[in-house]
Amino acid sequence: MIPEEKIEEILQATDIVQLIESYFPLKRAGTNFRAVCPFHNEKTPSFNVNPQRQIFKCFGCGVGGNAITFVRDYEGLTYPEAVRRVGALVGIEIVEQELDAKAKAKQRQRSNLVELHEKATAWFHERLLKSADAAGARAYLKGRGLNSEIARNWRIGYAPDDGGRDFLAWAKSEHFSADLLILSGMAALRDENFPARGLYARFRDRVMFPIANDYGDVIAFSGRILDPNSKLAKYMNSPESPLFHKSKTFFGFDKGKRPIIKEKKAIIYEGQLDLITSVEFGIDNAVAQLGTALTADHARTLKRYTEEVILCFDADAAGYGAAEKSFAHLAAIEVMTRVVEMPPGEDPDTLIRKQGIEAFRQRVDDAKHFWDYQIDHLSGTMDLEDPRDRIQFANILAKTIARVKDKVVQDGIIHSVSTRLRIPAEDFRGRVASATKSVHSEESRAEAYAKRVAEDGRTDTPEPIKIENTDIIVLCKLALTDPDTRAWLTAERHRMEPLRQMLETDALIKLWGADYDVSTPTAVSVYLSSLPAREEAFYTELLMKK
Repeated sequence: MIPEEKIEEILQATDIVQLIESYFPLKRAGTNFRAVCPFHNEKTPSFNVNPQRQIFKCFGCGVGGNAITFVRDYEGLTYPEAVRRVGALVGIEIVEQELDAKAKAKQRQRSNLVELHEKATAWFHERLLKSADAAGARAYLKGRGLNSEIARNWRIGYAPDDGGRDFLAWAKSEHFSADLLILSGMAALRDENFPARGLYARFRDRVMFPIANDYGDVIAFSGRILDPNSKLAKYMNSPESPLFHKSKTFFGFDKGKRPIIKEKKAIIYEGQLDLITSVEFGIDNAVAQLGTALTADHARTLKRYTEEVILCFDADAAGYGAAEKSFAHLAAIEVMTRVVEMPPGEDPDTLIRKQGIEAFRQRVDDAKHFWDYQIDHLSGTMDLEDPRDRIQFANILAKTIARVKDKVVQDGIIHSVSTRLRIPAEDFRGRVASATKSVHSEESRAEAYAKRVAEDGRTDTPEPIKIENTDIIVLCKLALTDPDTRAWLTAERHRMEPLRQMLETDALIKLWGADYDVSTPTAVSVYLSSLPAREEAFYTELLMKK
């Protein structure tokens, strides 16, 4: 645990304006500074930074907080990681306090899992480079154009085809317990009803691709089978674990994060080899999926770093379906989506090697907006001379266009599509309006689910707090800024009960019962940053208001 006094010291030493300007430019607006918000798509700046109170607030999407919470949200870090990051920037060393027994055990387990994955990565990698039984794996990689230097860059390894004996013996020699191996997903019980029968290694005779988190820690593996006649899955990923959640993880994100920010767009591939070849040939603002469709969590991760995503999927029905689902998630949070046209039967890896990186780069530059890609795809599968097909075509496109939030862009698409379909623009606009209701209902259900997940503590999606009672708003503001009001509230703590009978009082009750030093803005900021995101954003907005 990081002591609150240390967090307060870090915030006092940090100039939030200077910090945020290291990410993007701010413009002075009176006593505050302003910018286009990095957390949502907007054209009119609503992101405000208050240097007096050292806080930020976006009056468009609602996010707000201090220097540490900004770095946490912008970089996609955990709160302790953000504290350490900002502390390092201002040269303050952090000495953490002891955790309670339960938290300490959880942290130890996580640390042991990270160590296991790190050492297993080295073991698999060493096996690939030096072991005689890895000759087939080396030949496979050579055949795919991956030399030993590339294998080292990506720490590619090999899991031997010996029934797991060597791996399990190695794990035992390193004193990794059976429970830890099972938790990691690298091993499983031969018979769950008879644990005494021992373990088996999950990965056997596979080329091993380490999967890292955003910061480069290996958290899982993806294994590619070598036997072309095997009936097993070609690729097998580690199962979910305390470290690894497939619906939130991209392959190569630790390498691609900075280039994505620099290029202001992210390319998404379907496979690891596509990504590796792309990066090794110079296109590095990219990530790869892990055998799963792009999820809402994936989309939110990308949103932190870019407003544009380019999908590079196979030119078949499955690739079209994956692009369609990806567009729905990305459009919901206003990320522009384009699609690279791939020749049938080719993937980025083979195309780069056959035609060269510049030819592939041109395809990326020429990527079409999703709706144009969809029109071209459907035109090849439907008969636009058939009235029924034309109506179905129009309804599909209407739902796609209904997902586009920018009304100017939407209107331009409506005119283009109605001309192509030879139907009146007003008729098509009516279809889009009808589809919009369906899309809004769909997105509302998704938002409701995200809020329920947030309440379970599994995400940081803020749910705005709205209070109509101005007396409560004024009291909350004073409780955060005025020592006399704070002293009165503290003295009257035993008389909170009547408030519980009234509407909209939860926010005030929270402050009434809290413990913080109102005379020090950084102490208030430290307290607020300990709250759930929705509450921190609400109180930060109060601090920004007159």
